Amino acid sequence: MPRSRTLRRQLMAWLAGPLLILWSVSTVIDYDIAKRFVNFAYDRALLEAAQDIGRQIKVINDQVYVDLPEIALQMLRTHESGRLYYLVTGPGQEYISGEPDLPRPPDESADEVPDRVQYYDDGFRGRVIRAVALRVPIQPGSGRGAVLIQVAERVTVRDEFARQIILRMMLPQGLLILLAGLAVWHGVGRGLAPLASLRREIENRSLRDLSALPEEQAPREVQPLIRAMNDLLKRLAAAVAAQQRFIADAAHQLRTPVAGIKTQTELALRHSQLGEAQATLRHLHAASEQITRIVNQMLSLARAEPGAGQHWQPQPLDLVTLVRESTTEWVPRALERRIDLGFESALASARIEGEPFMLREMLNNLLDNAVRYTPPGGQVTVRVMPESHGFAVSVEDNGPGIPAAERERVFERFYRILGSGADGCGLGLAIVREIALAHGAEVSLDSGAGGSGNVARVVFRRAA
Repeated sequence: MPRSRTLRRQLMAWLAGPLLILWSVSTVIDYDIAKRFVNFAYDRALLEAAQDIGRQIKVINDQVYVDLPEIALQMLRTHESGRLYYLVTGPGQEYISGEPDLPRPPDESADEVPDRVQYYDDGFRGRVIRAVALRVPIQPGSGRGAVLIQVAERVTVRDEFARQIILRMMLPQGLLILLAGLAVWHGVGRGLAPLASLRREIENRSLRDLSALPEEQAPREVQPLIRAMNDLLKRLAAAVAAQQRFIADAAHQLRTPVAGIKTQTELALRHSQLGEAQATLRHLHAASEQITRIVNQMLSLARAEPGAGQHWQPQPLDLVTLVRESTTEWVPRALERRIDLGFESALASARIEGEPFMLREMLNNLLDNAVRYTPPGGQVTVRVMPESHGFAVSVEDNGPGIPAAERERVFERFYRILGSGADGCGLGLAIVREIALAHGAEVSLDSGAGGSGNVARVVFRRAA
């Protein structure tokens, strides 16, 4: 899987390339400058050595010779920059002292010019050398010519010194680049902090919260993005609100005629004596009850969907009392089906925040499912239990249960398990999930005791 690209990584990549190129160019330029200064210093040292030798030239009986004491020769051989080679020749290129095979300077025509200094590079005994040629007049004004003094050394000493200089220059520059990169990394992180705050704001929002995102603290470059998102949220909220109004209006419009049909069928059943008419009216009455239930559940779903909950007024309430009262209201219906409906609570009180009407609607749908799908003679138990961060409401039955593969799909709207043998429209658990999500609760389905039946659990957070 390719690594995701981030704005920080891209900025660092765009900055690192030019910085490394500049560092490389700076290294080449610094190395050239260091080499020039090293050559200048070493050339000056060679010239001083040649001048020292020139001061020791003597003319006795028209014979030129160099009076170098042994200590001076040792100093030449053990010079601080490495061994020095020298050669002294007379005006006619006759050998006087030093290394006889030391290469001559390339410009021999300069012998006519007294006190001329010439630097050159050459090879000597398999090594590259740097040499200086100094011409010293034997007796100024006598016209007897000049003595040529050559002093040379290996260039490896200069190269090594230049490398040490450039290394000492590169390390601080590299450290500065690294520190600059860390500063840029930190600075980009600080600059992107408003985006991270915006991301957390969106992540922590409920899917029902379509209010505008704050843009006051955001950088100017990010504000157009936030305004565009707020415009999208505004349009989305308007679309959701329109959908909610349509569903609510449609359900309300259906409610009245359906209630009228149900009432008329009940009256007809009381007055009609014909068997065939009675059967037809019973089917019509059952259909009207089913339509009434669908309409009521559509209204409940419209109230529970995202966008409708913004009109709720959550308030502190006692979950134990609410669940006990709702369970009590379902006792007559359970007795009609010969079902043992019970309530258990290990808590005297469980304080949460929520909307009482919607929570009762959620419990009614859970109890309706349990009573509807549990066969006669079965049991349904409602419990309120403590959890680590809140309270759990569970409705357990010993009916046929829901297969594990279907437990997620039954929360879909209008989805029903085939072969259940009970009437229903597939909206009950969808309403339960919507109301639970609106209250920040979690819904789950599991098998009952001994692996039979079904347990629906809703876990609520404690009230602040």
